[in-house]
Formats: sequence, C-alpha cells, structure tokens
Amino acid sequence: MRSRLKKALRRWAVAASAFAVTATGLVGVTAAPAHAATSMDLAYVADYSNDVRVLDMATGVIVGSIPLGDRPRLVVASPDKRSVYALRESLVANNDDAILVIDTATDTVTRTVGVCRRPMAATMKPNSTELWISCYSGDISVFDTVTETVTRTIDTGVPDLGIRLLFNADGSIAYSTFDADVYHYSNGVVAINTTTGAATTVVVVDNTLDTELLLSPDASTILVSHWNSQTLEVIDTASDTVTSTIPMGGGPREGVLNPAGTAAYYCVDETHLAVVDLASRSIVRTMTTPCQGSPTFAPDQNTLYVVSYQGLSVVDIRTGTVTATTRLGSTLEAPTGSIAFVQTALAPTVAAVSPAQGIGGAKVVITGGPFIGGGSVTAVTFGGVPAAEFTVDSETQITATVPAQSVRTVDVTVTDDNGTSAVAPSDRYTYVLPPPTISSLSPNSGVSSGGTTVVITGTDFATAKSVYFGGTAASSFTVDSDTQITAVTRAQHNGTVPVTVTNSAGVSTAVQDFTFFSPVPAVTGLSPSSGTSAGGTTVTITGIRFTGTFRVMFGGVAVPYTLNSDSQITVVAPAWSSLMTPASGTTPPGSVGVVDVQVTTDVDTSVTSSADYYDYLAGA
Repeated sequence: MRSRLKKALRRWAVAASAFAVTATGLVGVTAAPAHAATSMDLAYVADYSNDVRVLDMATGVIVGSIPLGDRPRLVVASPDKRSVYALRESLVANNDDAILVIDTATDTVTRTVGVCRRPMAATMKPNSTELWISCYSGDISVFDTVTETVTRTIDTGVPDLGIRLLFNADGSIAYSTFDADVYHYSNGVVAINTTTGAATTVVVVDNTLDTELLLSPDASTILVSHWNSQTLEVIDTASDTVTSTIPMGGGPREGVLNPAGTAAYYCVDETHLAVVDLASRSIVRTMTTPCQGSPTFAPDQNTLYVVSYQGLSVVDIRTGTVTATTRLGSTLEAPTGSIAFVQTALAPTVAAVSPAQGIGGAKVVITGGPFIGGGSVTAVTFGGVPAAEFTVDSETQITATVPAQSVRTVDVTVTDDNGTSAVAPSDRYTYVLPPPTISSLSPNSGVSSGGTTVVITGTDFATAKSVYFGGTAASSFTVDSDTQITAVTRAQHNGTVPVTVTNSAGVSTAVQDFTFFSPVPAVTGLSPSSGTSAGGTTVTITGIRFTGTFRVMFGGVAVPYTLNSDSQITVVAPAWSSLMTPASGTTPPGSVGVVDVQVTTDVDTSVTSSADYYDYLAGA
C-alpha cells in the first residue's frame, strides 16, 4: 500500500464534475474569502508532487496549488481556523524537514519552521495551543500555534514513530505506533508521558506491514488495524494487553471513530468502508466506495468524507450509501492520503434579533452565523454603537446587551475576522421609549381634602400622559422637564397609595408612596393672648383648616364664635371659671390661670400647643 502511495509519478487525469456538498468546517478552518465572492467548502490535499492542492468541493475544481519545495507528509487544520499546517518530509538527509504555515486567506506559506527528522504524524494536544509532531527519528517536535515556533523537542528513545499520534482526553498521555522490529513499518504501540517525555511500550503486535491507531474517548481502549493479517486488535490500556481480535475480511487501513465513540469506520482493501460496532466487536455494515485515505466526519455526525485516488466520496452513515463523489478537476500527483477540510467564510449574517424592539440595557438574542467563539467575533453594534457586552453562545447565536440610544430603528451588525454582516431587514432593532421612573416625591404626604402640590422627580417624563395617586388622577400636572413633574392632588380617603406616571411606553411606580391624611385644624396664634379674669376680651384666633368648625373652647368650656375664614375665628373670652382646665405648665405671676384655646371641626379637634395659650390676668 505504501509503495503505491509513494509513486510520485502516478497521476490522476480526471474531468471536473459539479458536486454539491454541505460541509461547514469539517476539520475546523475558517479562512478569509480569498478564493471567490461566495462561501466555499475547500479541501487542502497533501500531494506527493511537492504541493498542497486546494479543491473547491462545490465544483470539483482545484482552485489553488501551494508549492512546498518537497513532498508534504500531511496537512492539519489550525485551532483558530485561519491556517493549515503542512508537514514537509525531505526525501534526502538534508535536514529540510519542516512544518509550513499556510494562510488560508491568501493560500501562501507564511512561515517555515524546522522539525524532527521525517515527520510522520501531527495532532493538537487537548486544551492547549500545541501541535505535537512525531517523527520517524523517534523524536517529537512540539510546535506552538500562537508563536509559530518549536518550543520543545522530546527524544522518546523509541525507534521509528509511526503514522498516528493520539492523546487521551486531558492530554497527559500521547499514544503512537512505532517500529518495534526495524521493518520500516509500525508494529507496536507506545505511551508517552507528555510532561516528562518518558515512553512506555503498551504492546508489540505481530510483524504487520502497517498499523492504524484509534483511541476511545475515555482512553481505555486502543484499536490497532493490521493490513497483512486483515484484523483489528483491541488493546486495554489499563493492562496493556490485547483483549480481542476482530476479523476484518480484508486489509484494514485508515479509520475513524464516530463522535460518540461507539463505532469505528475503516477503509478495507481500498474498496469499501467497514463499520465496526465496539460493543459487539464485530462488523455490522459495509459500504462500497474507493478508500485510500483517512475518513473524516462532518459536524452533523451523519456524513463521512473519504479520500481516494478518484477524489472525495460523501457517505451518509445512516443509510450506508455514497451520496456524492467529486473528482479533481486537474492533474494531481498521487496523494499522501492526508486532507484538511476548510470552509471559507464571508462576513457573518444576522438572521434575526429577538426581541426586535426594546430599550437600552435590555438583552437580545442574535441568530445567524457563523459566529465562532473564542475571540473571532470582535464587535456587535446597534446602529454603529457597540453593544454594552456580548457573548458568543454558539456558531449560530449571540447574546448581547443593547446600548442606550434615542428612540429609533437601527441595524444590528456582527463583525468577525472576515468582515461585518451586511445590513438587512432581518437585523433591525427598534428603540422604544422606556417607561418612566420615579425617584422621589416632595412632599410625600398631604391632606385627604386634596390640593397638595407635589414635585415628582425621575426620568422619561417628556411624553407623560397621566399622573395618578393610587387610582385617582391628579387634578392637574405640569411636565417641567424630562426629569420633573409638578402635580396637584385630588381629595381622597386617608391612607397610603402609589404614585404612577404613564407615558407611551408604560407605567412606572414610585419608589416612595404618597400618604393622605385628614385636615385636622391647628391654632397657630391668639391676638391678644391674654385678658382679665372677668372676661369680655375680643380675641382673634388664627390657624388653618377652620372650615367646618362647630365648637371653640377655652380650657374646655365652649364659647360663642364667629368663623371669619378657613384661617380665622373671632371670639369673646369668657370669665375665668373653676370649671376650666388649666393648660399644662406653670402659672406665671399675676395670672389666675392659663388655658388652651381649641377649635373643633367635623374632622377633629386641634392639638394643644403653646401657640393656643390664653392667660387670665388677676384684677377686676
């Protein structure tokens, strides 16, 4: 099999054929739209002609060719979805082995970094920015995808690391095939501590011509395929032993686990896919399709892409059928079997904003896409004003906090590394007037007879339509400004009620309620405030809320009176009597006694105070 792959002069001479496929970032590279004015699904194919070819999967036509100076061993997609890494294997011992960084926006090599001798496999270490490259020399080069430098070289002490390098879930252990018997083909499995670099042999299998390595999601099981023995061996990583052997009915080569880790898909005899159920450890289905390279799952988990000499096949794993095949629309050297899928992405689109109207400070859900998290989305704006904050929930959803603005309709746009979404009716958000807010009332109480002038402060009063004290509208109100209203109360029963202001957006409740109380009369002064004990002095009583008066008393003794107004009463002081109740306090010298003058209305009797004292003087 390897000799066939290494025939550098073998060519494909195939015609272009139209081909429709939906493959959103199969390996996960998002490139700028350098190839066309529309989004494309691309495949970057490592080719022994010393190039990486770029295939437009929608048309089946090669749209780019990137020279590397020597043959590429494989290509790997970068974690930030902007680059493809190609491993260049030098055919001569000139130490020209390298990793080349390809910018998918321009399809050019932007950096070349030397790596260990004869690179064979490359895999991203989980939860890191490190690409681990295993080499036939037995070394591992650790390439940092941020700094684009080799930060570490590990001498595993293991001869001839093979064509696969896999990690357990937390990245603490790397598994690789290796050549245990120096047959130039992998026939063993080794575990490498990623911290110390120490390697431990897991198992040595029979002297097979080729092996493929798959690792279960929980790292408890390793699957090793054997081309010449036509078997698949299951290795328990806890005991480092082969627990079962599965007959494959042909020579198994590259394979892939489904995302759930319950089944494995293997290329067998280069003619068909075999589906192995890992629970029963048996073949449960075969699908006829040319198959020489590693199968790759699409994000929908139902579609499998298979590389072969003829091109790419699209397999629906639910029906077990090949739904499409694309041939390369140009002459191409024999591939290495390595392929990285890419979807170019134009600027994102905004399909909907929910809710589509509201006020500043509200949260909205923006749907559309693609919105790739991790910093790819750089801005969300509402009519050009940045969102107060936003979170990329998924490739199709963003949650944003609306910035404060005036009442109007704006376009919501999303910006990422590929540009800004085009405006459309679907992206519109309408600012509406917010309901009023009330922060204070002055005063916050008044008489139940009404007529109290109240200053209301708050916000969004400019279009106020009504002011209510409880369920009763104010007798009048004036909008002084957007933050102040002056209102006059109507008569109400005693009690505490909420004050509300209504505008076109709704109703707001005061933070402080308004209290209505009865209009108790009050005596504020007497003129004169003293007279002889014989009585007969005309006294003018001043105060408030005298309307409804039906009794005036001197020390508890009722006297005739004249109600002049709501604030004035005239009486003639009666003669001092032992029946009178003295006012509290001392009797001054020369005084017979001091009494309270009180006014009683149909509401209540005035409360006594020094302002209502009348002093009876001794004498005739």
